[in-house]
Amino acid sequence: MTSFHSINNQFQQVLQLATKIWNDNYNGIISQNQIDYMLDMMYNPKRIEHDLDEGYQWEFISHDNKVVGYLAYVVKNDNRVFLSKIYLKTSAQGLGIGKLALQRVKNFAKKNNTTAVYLTVNKGNTKGIRAYKKSGFSIIAEEITDIGNGYVMDDYVFEYQIS
Repeated sequence: MTSFHSINNQFQQVLQLATKIWNDNYNGIISQNQIDYMLDMMYNPKRIEHDLDEGYQWEFISHDNKVVGYLAYVVKNDNRVFLSKIYLKTSAQGLGIGKLALQRVKNFAKKNNTTAVYLTVNKGNTKGIRAYKKSGFSIIAEEITDIGNGYVMDDYVFEYQIS
């Protein structure tokens, strides 16, 4: 059984989980140095606290009573939900958990009367791209974002229209 629950200020657990997931899934897509830089930038306690203050929903994803991933999403000023983070351990991929997590965010978007859910995905993340397309998301843009320290994120922007 899959469930979702608030991170409740368990910032160190989020960082440990993110470190495992990113190292297992993104080596070969981006460099180890960029992985380390992004983990420090995106998962330090001050950044997560800032996200929470900005209204982000941060949730752990559990399956069979074990934490296997996490989500972070927020309603933006343009009346769309930005799905900032959706990550699963490799062992939890292919079990339909990601599909349930995406449905949770779609339901949140509908409940909040928003127009769409959008997210960014690295152009080299073929598994993610395939999963988003299968879940009804479409590529609406490409963007290269300078994240500092000489690194960029080269992403597709995906969107799912709420009907």
